[in-house]
Amino acid sequence: MRWVITHQERELVLDAELRADGRYCVRHDEREWVVDLRSAGGASLWSVLIGTDSYEAAVVRREEQVLVTLRARQIALRVESEQSRNARLLEGGAERTGPHTLKSVMPGRVTRILVKEGEDVAAGTPLLILEAMKMENEIRSACAGVVQKIHVREGVAVAQGDSLVTIA
Repeated sequence: MRWVITHQERELVLDAELRADGRYCVRHDEREWVVDLRSAGGASLWSVLIGTDSYEAAVVRREEQVLVTLRARQIALRVESEQSRNARLLEGGAERTGPHTLKSVMPGRVTRILVKEGEDVAAGTPLLILEAMKMENEIRSACAGVVQKIHVREGVAVAQGDSLVTIA
């Protein structure tokens, strides 16, 4: 599963896969670690073994943050699955009013464009279909307005952060 960890506006994307032996294979960019994660008492104390390095961490969830205390230092993180993060980003702009350029939150291929330039749209109106990881994702308008510019064409591959549609 892919996780997005945010610390002070900086995002770190990790892929974590449970192995048959109960440990995790964790990947970031070209790097890979085997991680053993065990409860060390109560719900908030954890023993973490990364390769041969051992750590004890206290982990407490507070609203949208996870507070991690490691070696007497507390770090506030936002930890969310990639799917949860993408949903939060898409839903978070529903109160906005133009101009707003909707950007792709994941790499994929535009399979269908559902609106035309000059068309009036309400917040939540489906704008296009983005195929990613063999799934079709309906991308909706984050605000009400008029479709000012469509930055993509059907069949085009997009990267994370690419502009899709501008609503004014």
